[in-house]
Amino acid sequence: MSEPGARLLDRRVLIVAGKGGVGKTSLTAALGVLAARRGIETVVIETGHESALPLLLAPGDDPPQADDGRVPVRVSDHLHALHIRPAVALAEYLELQLRVRRPIRLLMRNAGFQRLLDAAPGWRELITLGKLWHLESRRHDSGAREPVWGLCIVDAPATGHGLSLLSVPNIVIDSVRMGPLRRHTDAVQALLQDPSRTLVVPVTLPEELPTRETGELVERVRALGIAIGPVIANGVEPAPALPPLDELFSALGGATPRGLPALEQLREIADHALRRRALQAGFLEQLRKSFGDAVLELPQLEGGVETREDVERLADALERELARAESAL
Repeated sequence: MSEPGARLLDRRVLIVAGKGGVGKTSLTAALGVLAARRGIETVVIETGHESALPLLLAPGDDPPQADDGRVPVRVSDHLHALHIRPAVALAEYLELQLRVRRPIRLLMRNAGFQRLLDAAPGWRELITLGKLWHLESRRHDSGAREPVWGLCIVDAPATGHGLSLLSVPNIVIDSVRMGPLRRHTDAVQALLQDPSRTLVVPVTLPEELPTRETGELVERVRALGIAIGPVIANGVEPAPALPPLDELFSALGGATPRGLPALEQLREIADHALRRRALQAGFLEQLRKSFGDAVLELPQLEGGVETREDVERLADALERELARAESAL
């Protein structure tokens, strides 16, 4: 694995990015579980309209707490979750800067101010990154000044919106020369562009469109000065272990056992499985040609990732892949 991708969980911020539907949320959850297993105080962060991680990560007999958008909620040992809501994060930022609460809350409920926010481009992305910076920079009050959160893992929006999120500090820096907004944006940009603290982790599927879009994503993220971690190829199906069907049916006397499809139907099913695996292998080879050893493969889990137990299985597979890649250094 390339040096920026080595020791993935030693970073402070991982931004899981990729096309919608490739399994970003599942991978965010698996990374969170893996970090928590190592005793790292971890917060997994959602940035979309809906929240799925607390329910996905909470054990079956322990429903998640309510998330107020300000303070991460505990879902299990060493593992917390937060759904960043831009309006809530903006109110929190204004309260910290102005040191008042009631006037800020009245302002946030004002219809005119809401219309102004609706018309202002980029503030949601900037305030989301500001909240991320605030979480990463928080320290305990002890003399050692240990960080409150050892690792922040962000389930980023799908590719287009994700790139907008990562691009907004550049826009502000180009437009604003001084003042608090510029200072705070500089701090956010310094976090994003520090490869010892932050990596973008692209997720893809071994299919044509996600593979092509991953190459474009990596190119544009690098142009922003942000380091890329390992590329995760999700949903990789194992090569089917198929017996010789003609020999099987010959041993059965040519008869189709009750409950099984006819021989020709079985051949079609087997051919489809072999063709699908061959297609996946071709796209995996494309990914390796582009990214070398920094490609990790995660299996397609039967039934998908719906429960904490499923996340644990995915985390097991990820742990094996990380160990394999790191041993190759």
